[in-house]
Amino acid sequence: RINTLVENETASFNSVAEDWDDTPENRQIFEALQRVANPRREVLLALANDVMMCSNRKTCWWNGGNVLETFLKSLRRLNVTNFLIISLDDETHAFCERFGGVPSLRLSLPVPSAQQGSRGANMISTLKYGLLRQILLMRYSVLVTDLDLVFLKDPFDHLHRDADVEASTDGFSRAWASGQIQSVHEKRMGWGAGGLYVQHFTLNVGCAFFRPTAAAISLLQRVSRRLAEASAWDQQVFNQECFMLSHGDYTGAMAAVRVMKYDEWMNSKVFFFSERRRFIPGRPTPAADLPVMIHMNYHADKHKRMLCVWDRYVEGRIDACDSFPEGS
Repeated sequence: RINTLVENETASFNSVAEDWDDTPENRQIFEALQRVANPRREVLLALANDVMMCSNRKTCWWNGGNVLETFLKSLRRLNVTNFLIISLDDETHAFCERFGGVPSLRLSLPVPSAQQGSRGANMISTLKYGLLRQILLMRYSVLVTDLDLVFLKDPFDHLHRDADVEASTDGFSRAWASGQIQSVHEKRMGWGAGGLYVQHFTLNVGCAFFRPTAAAISLLQRVSRRLAEASAWDQQVFNQECFMLSHGDYTGAMAAVRVMKYDEWMNSKVFFFSERRRFIPGRPTPAADLPVMIHMNYHADKHKRMLCVWDRYVEGRIDACDSFPEGS
């Protein structure tokens, strides 16, 4: 099966004519990818700075705790080795070296001038789109993740690999995640009162898999260009470029999108709120029913909730998350 997947990926690689920019930084990235990627040429990528270690409480809004450390522990437990941490400062790079067994690449990536002055986490997020585009041009597939999540299963065992972009969702029900048809009814219209529309929640680029296809590369270029031109929330821009229909003089990105299963690649609103009764109070969970990951994107007390998930599913304290409220 791996050989078949590699052959399919090779076909998609060959459809991309553009080559990556041969800069010193990109050569470092390419060499690191050669060392860590799995046989399918896939790698998990995360950007990290010292904020994620909460070394400065003024910039750490989740009431303390080393988010990066817990994230790395979850990868180590699953023996996921095809990953790369892009360390954006010396402190983070040093921590990765002390942790041991962490492929860390120390890079200085300039934040687009248009994004200067925005929230720190948002500025970091804007860096990844140009970086991801270069990696795809190197003919590697990338699972890019935020750090405020805990992996409970090897993510590479749960990808479909049939779309340009395969991403987690901010949706918190099956309908909101995968899409639903809704209707309007304008009584004054009489016979033509009804109408249908499609709605779904945004994708979350905090856990998304990109294949090296022409459409995925073009999508990342469009997002990167917009973030370089004007201040904006990168996730909003990404979803606009994914889903805005072609119209008039505007041509959409035309990238094929798959949404990850909302109850496997889970956001914290699903776990703590919309499907709380499935998880709280805690009870023994069969291995087959474990989420692939839980992402604390909906809660400010991120690290405390990461630790409760770790204690529940790894340490066996099944009531570890029971005391946490729906919101924060």
